[in-house]
Amino acid sequence: MFGFINTTLLWALAAIALPLLIHLLTRRKLRVVTVSTIAFLKRLEKEKIRRLKLRQLLLLLLRMLIVALLVLAFTRPTLRRGQSALAQRAAATGVVIIDNSLSMAAAPEGASLLAQARNQAQHLAEAFASGDEIFLITAAKPARFVTATPLHSPERLAEMIASVPQSSAETDLAGALALAREKLASSRNVNREIYVLSDGRAALPVNSETAPRQAETIRGLRGYVIRFDKTVASNLSLQAATLSNQIFERGKTLETVATIANNGQRDLNNRLVHLFLNGKRVAQQTVEAPAGSERRVIFRAVPDTTGYIFGRIELEDDDLLLDNVRGFTFFIPPQRRVLAASGTSEDLAFVRLAFDPFRQNERAAEAWREIAADKFAAERFENYDGIVLANVPRLSEAVAQRLIDYLKNGGGVMIFLGSEVDLRSYNDALLSRLGAGAFGETMGQLTANGLASTSDNVMKLGRIDFSHPVFSGIFEKSDKAPRIDSPLFRFAVQMRLGNGTTPIMEYANGYPFLVERRVGSGLVLIFTSAATEKWSDFAFKGLFAPLVHRCISYMTQSRDNQRESQFVGEELVTNLRVPAAAVEIELPDGDRRKAPVKVTGQNYQVRYAEVEQPGLYRLWQAAEDSLARTGKLLQAWAVNFNPVELKLPPLADQDWKSAMGGNSVAFISPEVDVLAAVRQARFGSELWPYFLVAAIIAMIVEMWLARSTSSVKMPVSASSSHETASVS
Repeated sequence: MFGFINTTLLWALAAIALPLLIHLLTRRKLRVVTVSTIAFLKRLEKEKIRRLKLRQLLLLLLRMLIVALLVLAFTRPTLRRGQSALAQRAAATGVVIIDNSLSMAAAPEGASLLAQARNQAQHLAEAFASGDEIFLITAAKPARFVTATPLHSPERLAEMIASVPQSSAETDLAGALALAREKLASSRNVNREIYVLSDGRAALPVNSETAPRQAETIRGLRGYVIRFDKTVASNLSLQAATLSNQIFERGKTLETVATIANNGQRDLNNRLVHLFLNGKRVAQQTVEAPAGSERRVIFRAVPDTTGYIFGRIELEDDDLLLDNVRGFTFFIPPQRRVLAASGTSEDLAFVRLAFDPFRQNERAAEAWREIAADKFAAERFENYDGIVLANVPRLSEAVAQRLIDYLKNGGGVMIFLGSEVDLRSYNDALLSRLGAGAFGETMGQLTANGLASTSDNVMKLGRIDFSHPVFSGIFEKSDKAPRIDSPLFRFAVQMRLGNGTTPIMEYANGYPFLVERRVGSGLVLIFTSAATEKWSDFAFKGLFAPLVHRCISYMTQSRDNQRESQFVGEELVTNLRVPAAAVEIELPDGDRRKAPVKVTGQNYQVRYAEVEQPGLYRLWQAAEDSLARTGKLLQAWAVNFNPVELKLPPLADQDWKSAMGGNSVAFISPEVDVLAAVRQARFGSELWPYFLVAAIIAMIVEMWLARSTSSVKMPVSASSSHETASVS
């Protein structure tokens, strides 16, 4: 399609008539000369007049052509397909999407990719005219508009582009394009354009095939992709900082595993990796990682305090700085608050001693609350780190659901059986809903008075998973498996395990004695025997007290320990253990913001969605004095970047076209003049240089033809005494 960029100059084509007017106005009149004979002149007229008039006509046409070519050159003619020339300069609705995600922080050539994208986008702003409707979207998760209302001037657009911040979140390309389509679909302008400046490292949703059908309804939509997809030469990335399954205790060894990937093109050797706890460096190692490889580094350190502890792992600087730090949090409780419910006080006698072996720890005594089974339903479970049930006869559906909610929110539950337990009630109300399995037949025999039979048919322990954290520190370190004095079990209950329920200890016959089931952020430990001398002599063995004590420590730490860190852009959610009317979120930069508390049943829930920075987020109970930065620390989160994006290859051309709806998409390299490339893609190939060259050639021909014409004299038309001749 042939069109013009400067259509306002087309009126100047009227200047083509100027050479014609000049020719007509300056045409000389013929004069009559009387001569004796005209034979010679007639012969000359036949030979030259026809040739002269032809040259004059050619000169006139050349001069008109020169004027036309010069005017057309200034109107900047273009050659393009697919759009009418009238629509090219109509008002436009444009959406500029700038990818400010984690991967755009890479700086392979000094300046980050985002800085380059901002510069190109500011240059690109000149492609818009005053009056155009322009929207600016950032593509870091979650994708959002920079301004609530459209921009209407290139200058304002350039100003907003300069304010686009670097984010540590992954790319939300699908979300950004969805926002763009929403605005473009409702626009009444003829021209609709999407400009995307990105490295293309984005994960498209599985149902992205529906995008073309949504975008096909948008007529005149054109897409422009400026790709910043250079590969960095040197980049180590912290993919994960994992706290292995362990019990966190003050003064005891903590193990952390760092997963490091080399996403660059070079092999990297002897790179330092540091471990910090509460801002203090406590360990350091080196790593060697060939290009494209992944390595694991194990750190061991000893925390010297209780409460929330913030750890972080750091790498040396490279071409991408934002992926060199990864944080984690864990909680060492000053005391573990436990609610213990039992059928009789005897059911908890040995468990109580295992919790506080010497009965001299006042804080431990305060943390242990013991109630009768019939008072259990009236308690608020969220006030405790863990719950111990020993010989509690049955659980109602309502109480079982409260226990399940408590477990999902990070609570811990430990169950001991007893002679009063209704196994069917536990199966129906609790175990089946947890997917933990089910209690089955009993093993052994109890007498009428509840005592175990004196039969010699007793059971011993069989397989034991000594690698489990509950056994850590109980036995001396040795290459051989520990040897224990097995208890004798006179009565127990079989248990069929559900998927995901893990046996920790088994009887010699293969049935489980102690099992673990994770539920949400919490866990439940189930003993298939009682903690009384009626069922076994387990309480009198040396293994009982340390095992039960560590089981309580293990199941009570889940509530405040989120082993999987949050990602930038994800909402922070927690249920408070104590009622709080006013809470504040402390951001990594030290700023504090109020957060609403929502009451849901017996829970006090806090949600915070503006998670834009990586680092440590703390939830504080607001202090009475608003000027004092004090208060009770209620929760802590380590927020990190999502490493998935760094492993993704740049999107292929077809993926881009599918994501943008299959419309006309132009791909532009940032190495070229982006504005010129966009204009060429928008308006087509500009032809003004060809028109200018043609005008110059026409001028040269005109000058040569005019000079040769002026050297030829006009013949004279004469007449004899009988005829007249007209001479010009």
